[in-house]
Amino acid sequence: MMKQAIKRILFFVRLFLVPHIRLFGLALLSGLLVSVTSGLGIPLMVKYVFPVVFYTPNQSGEMPKLFEYIPWLREMQLENPKVVLLVACAVMPVTFLIRGFAMWVNGMVVSLLGVRISTTLRIEVFRKVLQLPISFMERREKGDVISRVISDTGAVQQVLTRVADDLFKQPITCLVAVVTFLWMMLQNGQTGLFLLNALLILLAFLPIYQFGKRISVKAHRALTGLGRLNTVVQQNLETMREVRAYSMEQRQIQEFTRTTEEYCRNSIKLVKYQRAVIPFMEVATSIALVALLVRGYECGMSLNDFLAMAAVLFFLFDSMKKAGNAFNRLNEGQGALRRLEEILVEPNTMPDPASPRAFSEPVRGDIEFRDVSFAYDPGQPVLEHINVHIPAGQVVGLVGSSGAGKTTFAALIPRFYDASDGAILVDGLDVRNVRVHDLRDHIALVGQQALLFSGTIRENISVGRPDATDEEICAAAEAAALNSFLDSQKKGLDTEVGEGGSSLSGGQRQRVALARAFVKDAPILVLDEATASLDAESERDIQHELEKISAGRTTLIVAHRFSTLRHAQRILLFEHGRIVGDGTHEQLYANSPLYKELYDRQGIE
Repeated sequence: MMKQAIKRILFFVRLFLVPHIRLFGLALLSGLLVSVTSGLGIPLMVKYVFPVVFYTPNQSGEMPKLFEYIPWLREMQLENPKVVLLVACAVMPVTFLIRGFAMWVNGMVVSLLGVRISTTLRIEVFRKVLQLPISFMERREKGDVISRVISDTGAVQQVLTRVADDLFKQPITCLVAVVTFLWMMLQNGQTGLFLLNALLILLAFLPIYQFGKRISVKAHRALTGLGRLNTVVQQNLETMREVRAYSMEQRQIQEFTRTTEEYCRNSIKLVKYQRAVIPFMEVATSIALVALLVRGYECGMSLNDFLAMAAVLFFLFDSMKKAGNAFNRLNEGQGALRRLEEILVEPNTMPDPASPRAFSEPVRGDIEFRDVSFAYDPGQPVLEHINVHIPAGQVVGLVGSSGAGKTTFAALIPRFYDASDGAILVDGLDVRNVRVHDLRDHIALVGQQALLFSGTIRENISVGRPDATDEEICAAAEAAALNSFLDSQKKGLDTEVGEGGSSLSGGQRQRVALARAFVKDAPILVLDEATASLDAESERDIQHELEKISAGRTTLIVAHRFSTLRHAQRILLFEHGRIVGDGTHEQLYANSPLYKELYDRQGIE
């Protein structure tokens, strides 16, 4: 457990702390200054400076030891005691000024370090999520991934900003206090008392270590529960109409309540173990002080020596208590780090090639499937032994029953997934030997569900080509039959679409998505049920424009509605993951009973 925790921490230190090594060094230096002024400066002030303040030349008793170490101070005390008094009294504010300034610098630097590291961590996790294959996201709940990117990195930031300060200072303060206490004990001949306190220190560490292991487990469960909570909320926000349409409100409330209560139970258990360290440390501190008091009385220890040793013990056990709390907080952060590590170390099963090949310009769009098979899950093939060649510029329709493999076939071309067997070639190059960005830069895609980004219609149309001119954007909007809608909007192309295009109808969103494909002007065009959200009239309006944009481009049209295939030069018929028909509409209608059945079922004239 501890070995894994150390290995995980070293992984994150190497990845995120090393780039900020200067800030870390400043934090360490300022923390060291705080520790020295606390664990050494204050006890020495009690032991050596306070006796000078309360000493008068005529009093009987032991002379302050500071006079023995600094003879000229003794002479000055005899000549002008007020000056010595002022010098002695000035030691305290100077000590606390240094300590306070060092604490301020340490707190600022550690907070800055925590924010920078957590920001870098959040960006790296988000970047890794976007780099990982789509199949990675499909295996996980979106709400849980969102929770990892936002909440878990936030938890790490809290640990760094709230705990790192103590992780720097308290162990050093504890070490300085131990050395100081040992020195004082040896001066007074109290080796046995030091050994007793050393035993108490070791015993005090046991509950810190034991509770720390439990805290790590409880924190992981709490964060996992928070991820499930985010998933429930997200699902309900995305399906608001369905929830109301099927009167599922009470059921959803019950699910949310159950998930929330589970999260609360784990959070309470987490707090229980976090706070359990404090009473153990308080008892250990009291035993140490009592032992010091009894032993000091027995051996005739002076009040100043006792107060100095008591101050050392206070800083010693107080720093241990704070270090213990910091250690527990660190274990709490272990839960978040473990969840983030699962993403950061997740292997990218679809990396760019080490020596990528480049397309010859201009890209023609010639596509070939060579004995391609694919399965989302092992042993459950979706496509089997696909061999097909689509010449550049050909318009091809993909038809078949639901689940036949049409959409998967189209998704393999932009390499949303990698073929399990076989090879997919574009212009004679295996897509696995080309950078993913270079491949997708030559493909325009319009899906069945047109999802837009928050922003304006203009920004959404130019997503594929940010450098597109206003003339090109307007031409694309006209080609997608958006003009009538834009004319009714005061801001035209600068109309805000809302989150996910929520302010537009389904048909309007689809037109914007089509305009986006038009303005990209890619040699390969994939239309996956691109007109499914349009009514018959709108579909007829766009059909002519689709024929125009398809001219000279390799176009794949995934369709359930055969009306969208009027201009297809060739049709591929899919059944159970295989291509069982390949030809024109007339050829398939005459020779394929399955195609004839599917076509006649729609009653197209």
